[in-house]
Amino acid sequence: MIGVNELRPGLRLEGLHPTGIAEIVGVRPVGPKALITYVDEYGVNHSLVVGETDLDGVRPISSGEGRLDGDPVQFALGIDALRIKNAHLLNPLLALTTANVEPLPHQVQAVYEHLLVGESDRFLLADDPGAGKTVMAGLYIREALARGWVNTVAVIAPGSLVEQWQDELLTKFGLNFELFTSAVGDGNPFDQTPFVIARLDQLSRNVRLREQLAEAAYDLVVMDEAHKLSARFWGSKLVKSKRYELGEIVRDSARRVLLMTATPHNGKDEEFALFLRLLGVQGRGEDPSELLDAGLMRRLVKEQLVHADGSPLFPARHAATVTYRMSALELDLYEAVTEYVRHEMNKMDGEERRTVGFALLVLQRRVASSPEAILRSLHRRTDRLAAELQRVQAADDRLLARLEASISGPQDADEWTATEEAEWEEEASAVATTARTPAELQTEIMVLTELLEKATRVREADVDAKWEALAELLQSPEMFESESGARRKILIFTEHKDTLEYLEDKLNDLVNGQYDIETIHGGCSRDERRGAQIRFRESDRSAILVATDAAGEGVNLQVAHLMVNYDIPWNPNRLEQRFGRIHRIGQRHECHLWNLVAAETREGDVFLTLMQKLERQRNALGDAVFDVLGEVLHESNLRDLLVSALNGAAPEDVERELASVDRGVADAIERRRVAQSSLTAEDVAGLRQRMALARAGSLNPTVVREFVISALVTLQGEIVRGSAGWTVRHVPERVRRVSSAIQTRYGDVEFEPVTDAAGLYGPRELLAPGHPLVTALAEVVLGDAGVALRQGVILDDDRSEASYAVVVARRRSDGMDRLVVLRWVSSPDAAGTPVDLGLLSALLPSQAPANQAELALIESVLAAMRARGDEALAVAYVRGAALAETAEGWDNARDVLIQGSRGAVVTESVGCPWDVQIEDDGVWKFVKAVPTGLVRLRAHEVAAQQALGDDYSICEF
Repeated sequence: MIGVNELRPGLRLEGLHPTGIAEIVGVRPVGPKALITYVDEYGVNHSLVVGETDLDGVRPISSGEGRLDGDPVQFALGIDALRIKNAHLLNPLLALTTANVEPLPHQVQAVYEHLLVGESDRFLLADDPGAGKTVMAGLYIREALARGWVNTVAVIAPGSLVEQWQDELLTKFGLNFELFTSAVGDGNPFDQTPFVIARLDQLSRNVRLREQLAEAAYDLVVMDEAHKLSARFWGSKLVKSKRYELGEIVRDSARRVLLMTATPHNGKDEEFALFLRLLGVQGRGEDPSELLDAGLMRRLVKEQLVHADGSPLFPARHAATVTYRMSALELDLYEAVTEYVRHEMNKMDGEERRTVGFALLVLQRRVASSPEAILRSLHRRTDRLAAELQRVQAADDRLLARLEASISGPQDADEWTATEEAEWEEEASAVATTARTPAELQTEIMVLTELLEKATRVREADVDAKWEALAELLQSPEMFESESGARRKILIFTEHKDTLEYLEDKLNDLVNGQYDIETIHGGCSRDERRGAQIRFRESDRSAILVATDAAGEGVNLQVAHLMVNYDIPWNPNRLEQRFGRIHRIGQRHECHLWNLVAAETREGDVFLTLMQKLERQRNALGDAVFDVLGEVLHESNLRDLLVSALNGAAPEDVERELASVDRGVADAIERRRVAQSSLTAEDVAGLRQRMALARAGSLNPTVVREFVISALVTLQGEIVRGSAGWTVRHVPERVRRVSSAIQTRYGDVEFEPVTDAAGLYGPRELLAPGHPLVTALAEVVLGDAGVALRQGVILDDDRSEASYAVVVARRRSDGMDRLVVLRWVSSPDAAGTPVDLGLLSALLPSQAPANQAELALIESVLAAMRARGDEALAVAYVRGAALAETAEGWDNARDVLIQGSRGAVVTESVGCPWDVQIEDDGVWKFVKAVPTGLVRLRAHEVAAQQALGDDYSICEF
């Protein structure tokens, strides 16, 4: 306790500042109080008016540093606080130890060799689809929190992915993020949500929300599917999408930005250069490899990714084309619809051709999809146009206005979700028309009526060559397990909900009640979509899943390795996206894809030629062909080629146009090779060892739990254990002052993963090193226990005969703070021997007070460390309490183990939970030597044993 009158410049105080030590630099009396100016431990100036009551709990730094008379209880709590606050320094791969997922080498490399070490605070993570970029982001967020780099984090993702992000961050990392729904009230909604996940288009389309996001100035913003942030030049004019403008706001307001996309370069250098501006890079963007050299991007392709043992992460992919020939009845309908579409499109030019033509091409795609899809579309179109005609037959001018409105082009179509695109297609294909008078409209309705009659005849005849081809494929031997005969799971993609419902009925008839058919489409709710995925993954009865592209994003279905494109999309990117649903991390089988193509049809001939070229390129260049198609063949190019074919282009003209695919694929694969990061076998071996060391050195959840409970009780907070986990009922105001990210209470929290049957975390927040509450508690405790830590204590070591001094210090090296824990047996002249900090928590206090020789050693050690520029944080004198015979037994056991372990990595740290590391067939083993009959392990050794399981062993000698 100190009084106001005792305050003076130069005085160093504990408890004045929420964290650490405060040094007073100025004092001015203000009545019975005083205005003081002080500097915190980071050199930041503060001013504060204090009275006598404000100084309760504030203590001057004791002059008795190193007197070894500190409070043992405070010392023990302070050591645990040091271990927790500096966990990222003691364990450089800290987040791995609390993640409920086994990270793969490339994921560890991305976080610990790129994101956390680069000088730039803007970064592009551009690994191939299915590489697990969400896991990398989760590890990065946990590490950034633990290092104190960030207190607030926002994740911005497409709407279909936000729930998946929330689930994965909670179930894999114990991070509790709130889904942003809508702004309520006058304040900034982001000020109240330090950890938030928001929908990309909800923010991009709302100017006020964009402004409020900028005002909130998050410490870290993660933007998923960042390729959607598009801009392009239209002539000399720069056209920015609303999503791109949001990206600019994030770039300019957030301290750190992580962009994630599997397709950073769409093949257009000019647009890539615009994308790079979101990283703060000004340039032409023609050489993505420059980003690698600048430390701004990490990109690995699927062929580089491996398991920890070096085996390929992704199995091979195979694609086959299944051709079928339409019956005469079907072909007659196809030709009639094609002629109608071609005739109507040739009546237009300019903007009208683009908008109405796009709608008419929907009919063309649907006649190729299924009899049900074209029948329903023709019904809707005929009925809608007939209804319009009836309303306005007496008013030509009004009809003109109505019909001109019907062809208004889509606004911001580049920013649509797949669901929005499907909804627009549904509406446009029903009403868009080139008719401008009642007579023209009447003529078109007559044509549609004839088409409708043809479609009805096809449907009633129940002829469908395409379905027959699928049914035959589904009954082939490849669809069944060779031993059990059970049906293998398969994913079937269609473009249209009408076809999806048609296939659902057909498939139910085919399987005859033996299996369940699951469906996912744009109209499914989140719960319906999740339920279908869970049933498909977990139930043997759910063998077939039919999905549309509207449900393609965020659906991970690697439980299946077979897939069919019932409809081939006119957007090449979607071919890649679809295959990526099954060709993902966790896929154990080679993946097979079948594309259904109608022979002797205009678009069928185009697709057949394209697929043949891709197969030839795959045979020559490998599976990477599947990953560059969207870059080589853009959506507009393919659509133009298909329209040209519909208008009667000769096969040789189509062949000539597609010749560029051969050259483009090889060029794109070469560009990928040049612009990709490195992951060698040596890299993987090194990462494997680092990952094993991280597991071995993980902080036991019991230590964290006991620390949090003790700290909250000491600081007059409240925590209770309930049936649904722990609840922190009250966080003291003093702790909340440390960070705005800290809540007043926490419900349903745990200190170690509580997993369900699927191996996922339960819906509980994980209190572990790096969590804002745990970090704040550690900082406040260190402020209170600082005196006891620096005064030091005396401990007993029952395995050593020799006594020694231990000092925990902060050392500045290469501009970075390091935590060093060193031992001296006698003279401090040497550099000292490293000590495992867990040892100080494991040893018991000694009962006898310090003698002059012990104090002299501590004093000389502290003087030597101060001379080196180190700041002592904690001091202990450890007395050798073991009998000579016992100490010799421990030393001999270690020597024998080391001598008998050829090629082993010997641990030099005193008190380390293991003595050697041995690599055994790619797996690192940790071994502790103990004298025969003396196998009682210390607390931190038990923690290593629990973390490593079978990879930790005890050898008695």
